[in-house]
Amino acid sequence: MRGARTAALGALSLLLALAGPVGCAGDTAEPRRTLTVLGPWTGAEQQPFEELLGLFEAEHGVSVEYQGTTANREVLLSGLLAGDPPDIAVLPVLGDLVDYEREGFLEPLEKGVVDEEKYDGGPWLAQPAGMEERHWIPVKVDLKSIVWYRKGTEPDLARADADRWCVGMGSDATSGWPGSDWIEDILLQRSGPEVYADWVTGEMEWTDGPVVEAWETWGEFMSGDGGRAAREALTTDHRGPEGGNGLLFGTGPGGGCDLEHQGSFARHLYGPRAPGADFVPSPRLLPGAADRDGRDREVSADFAAMFRESPEAQDLMRFLASRRAQRVWAKDEAAWARGEIPFFSAHEDVGEERYPAGGGDTVSRRIVRELEGARRLCLDASDVMPPMIRRVFYEKVLEFLADPGQDPTGLLERIQEVQEESGRQYVQRFRRKPDRLDQVCR
Repeated sequence: MRGARTAALGALSLLLALAGPVGCAGDTAEPRRTLTVLGPWTGAEQQPFEELLGLFEAEHGVSVEYQGTTANREVLLSGLLAGDPPDIAVLPVLGDLVDYEREGFLEPLEKGVVDEEKYDGGPWLAQPAGMEERHWIPVKVDLKSIVWYRKGTEPDLARADADRWCVGMGSDATSGWPGSDWIEDILLQRSGPEVYADWVTGEMEWTDGPVVEAWETWGEFMSGDGGRAAREALTTDHRGPEGGNGLLFGTGPGGGCDLEHQGSFARHLYGPRAPGADFVPSPRLLPGAADRDGRDREVSADFAAMFRESPEAQDLMRFLASRRAQRVWAKDEAAWARGEIPFFSAHEDVGEERYPAGGGDTVSRRIVRELEGARRLCLDASDVMPPMIRRVFYEKVLEFLADPGQDPTGLLERIQEVQEESGRQYVQRFRRKPDRLDQVCR
């Protein structure tokens, strides 16, 4: 089994060169009374999750050690290399989890760990068509098809030029992803969820008309003012200047802008200035939207998966998916008054009524209404794509912004080449084509 795991690691399209023996998830014979959890949340976002884990510890008598890092993927790979992965990892990229499952690194969940009927109102249970067992659960979700603005500065489509937008591509090893969000949302609002799903799952090529048009639309928009907005975006971190309050409320590059196309998690970047932020659905302001009142929305999720099987790990997965745990995300007026910003849940029993109704937070309930009232919800495209394709997507976003007036076809041809090569490698390894990911849009 160790040799098979090592071979599987080498087959993954990963950034690291993998070598040496990798431990087997079932090597530990005795139940473990301490669980390790790896997650993407640090700082202000880490505290609520640790409080959630504290509830589990108190109820089950199991110690849980949480490691939060922005280098989530690299730390997980390092653990796999050493034969010591975490019991549970929370990843914001479904494409990586699909790869891990195909290579045999994920442990299946017991039946009933997640009440699937409670998560049936969106794409939250998406998985490859041929996958019979459940291997991950949505821990929290975010709405992405929104535009933030400062209260008191009502956004105006007629004046929404590129130089008024907060745009930053910087994000350490994943720089470029904020640009991918722009392109994805433009394509969704221009061409609809069916075209979007075909592109995400590889049924549509990167060089097909709707994809090219989405890139051209964004490029034309970012070319305004002689391309100054594009140049600033390349040198600006999406989190804002160090010690600042995100781009919308920050200073320096990007400071003084009025609009930001960013997910519902952006309020955690805004920190104490979060109560001053409001939003409108992105179709009202996004360039190229076919319907300014359209109700298709791009969303993202953080998924928990089990890398070491044990009764305690199964219990924790069951707890994270439960109504009780999911309701903790919603907070209340008192928590909001203390500066605690709500998270959002895909569980149908965590509806609008669970979120603050007063105390100055008029935004949280409206975000829930957007999630519940959407015509279709579509998972973030790059999050769903295999890691190799996602990485090249981000790279080409940065290359495109260096000259946003260019014809994007050459860049898209390169991504298509990587996608086709990835498919050939899969067929060579598994002797069949990969199963299409079901329910990307629902």
